[in-house]
Amino acid sequence: MKKKLLAVVLAGTLALTMAGCGGGSDKGAGDKAAGDKAAETKSAETKTAESETKASQGAEAAGTEEKKDTTSAEGKQDLVIMITNPGDVNNAVEQKLIDKLGDKYNIITKTWDSASVEQTVKTASAANEQIDLVQYWPNQMNSFTEVGLATDLTPYMDDKWRSSFNEGTLEIGTYDDKLYNVAYKTVYPAMIVDLEVTRAAGIEDSEIKDQMTWEEFCDLCRRIEEKSDASGAGIPDTYACWLTRNAVMQVWDTNEELDKWNDGEVSFKDDHIKNAFEMVKSVFDEGLFYPGEGALAVTQDQLYGAISSHKVGFIFEPTTSVKTTIDNSGLKDYKICDYPAMGKNPTNPVLGGCDGYFIPTSSKNVEGAVEAMKYLTSEEIMTFRAEGGQVPCARIAEGANVDEAFMESISRCSEQIYPTEIINVGAELSDYMQNQMPANYIYNGEASLDELEELRVGAVNK
Repeated sequence: MKKKLLAVVLAGTLALTMAGCGGGSDKGAGDKAAGDKAAETKSAETKTAESETKASQGAEAAGTEEKKDTTSAEGKQDLVIMITNPGDVNNAVEQKLIDKLGDKYNIITKTWDSASVEQTVKTASAANEQIDLVQYWPNQMNSFTEVGLATDLTPYMDDKWRSSFNEGTLEIGTYDDKLYNVAYKTVYPAMIVDLEVTRAAGIEDSEIKDQMTWEEFCDLCRRIEEKSDASGAGIPDTYACWLTRNAVMQVWDTNEELDKWNDGEVSFKDDHIKNAFEMVKSVFDEGLFYPGEGALAVTQDQLYGAISSHKVGFIFEPTTSVKTTIDNSGLKDYKICDYPAMGKNPTNPVLGGCDGYFIPTSSKNVEGAVEAMKYLTSEEIMTFRAEGGQVPCARIAEGANVDEAFMESISRCSEQIYPTEIINVGAELSDYMQNQMPANYIYNGEASLDELEELRVGAVNK
C-alpha cells in the first residue's frame, strides 16, 4: 500500500506546486482574510483550552505520561530541533523558524546527519534527553513506530492544516491509522551537465539525453577525459554512497526481485550485487570522477570550485540542491539529466522519496513542536522552497516566482522513486552502506561484502 501511495503522491506533487503559480485557490482573497482575522481574534481562554485538550490527546495517543516543560533562564520554554540538512535553502528555512518563534521559545538546534539521525533520537530517548522535532523520511518510520518512539500527530492535524497537502501525502507517514510523520518535499539524485565542458570535448548537445544508461554516461565521461582537461563527472563526498545504493537497487531485472533484495532475503554475495559494486569501482579505476586518479568524491566546496572553473562535465546532486549548485557555481549553459540507469528493469527504480518531520516521544514541548511543524509546512515556507528550486508537498502561493520548466526537470522521475531500500533492514547495515561504501569495496573488494553479509544475516535473524 505504501508503494502505491508514494507513487501517487510524488506524481501529483508537481501538479500541486504548479497550481500555486497561476491557478485559483479554494477560497477567495476576501474569505481568506476573513478567516485569518477570525483566527487572530480568538479569545485567550479558547486558545488555552484547545492547547490543554491537544496536549492531553497527544500524550494519550503516544501512550506516555505528559512530560514536564523545560524552561530557559529567560523564562521561555525550550524547543529542541534537529531538522536541517545543510544547504542554502534549508539553512534559510531554519532561520525563518527561529525568527518566527524565537520570541516565544528558546530554540536549540542540533546537527542533523542522515547516517546517524536514527541512533541520535533513540539514544536521546533512552537518556530522557529532550528532542522535540526531527527531520526524517515518512516512508521509513517503522524503526520508530515499532518501538513507540514517535508521537501520534493525528489529534493535531485539523482540517485547515490537512487541506494544504496534496491528496495522499499524509498517508505516507501514517501507520496503523495514526499519523507519525508529515512530508514536506521530494528529493532524488540527478545530474547537472556543464555544456561548456561537453561542447569543448566535441559532444553535441543532442547526444546528452535526459535519461542515459550507465554505459552511455561512462562513454561521454571518457570522451571528456580524452578531449579536454576536465573530469568526466563529480560528486560530493556526502553523496558518494548514492553510487552503490542506486547500483544495488537498479541491477535487478524486475521489481519482484528488487523487493526480495530490499527485504533482506538475498545475499550480498549474489552475482547481481557483485556486479553492482564493480560498476562503481570501474569508474574509480578509470579515474572518471573529479579530481581523477585515486579519488571518487570531493567536498562540496571543492566541487563548487571545480564547477566554477569548468573542470567537471556531469555533476551529481540531489534535486533539492540543483538550483543552489547552479547559482553558487555561476553556471550559464547547463542541462539537467536524470540519474543514469544502471540496470535493465523497465521501471528503472531510483533512490529517493519525501523528507518529513516527526516528534519523538522524548519531546518535552509537543505543543511547540506542532506549532513549528505547522509553520514549516505553511504556504510561506512551501513557496520559499519552491522558489529556491525544491519541490514541496503542500500548497504554494499564487503568483510564486517558479520556473515551470526547471521544476519539471527536477521532478520528472518522481514516479520512479522506490519506497523501500536494503538499508532499512538494520541500523548497522545502514551505517555501513552510507558511511563505508563505496570506499571499502574499492580498497577491500569482496571482504567488504562479507562484512555486509554478516550484518544482513544478523539483522534478519533478530
